[in-house]
Amino acid sequence: MNRPDRRVSRVAPQGRLRPGWLGFYPTIQPGVWYSLHTEHGNHAAYVWLETSHGITRVQRDDVELRDSH
Repeated sequence: MNRPDRRVSRVAPQGRLRPGWLGFYPTIQPGVWYSLHTEHGNHAAYVWLETSHGITRVQRDDVELRDSH
């Protein structure tokens, strides 16, 4: 019996600075979506974004999150 291939490609969720955010993260461009770095695990106050300058820790309240399609 043949089964259809049901594997789903999973892409890491993404985050970006909230629109209108006026703070300062020198390695993060406003309006740009970055992949979340998940190896640091879950933390209530922070997320880690993968930028071209490396992994940057950002306060969770400063970031808008989405699941990547």
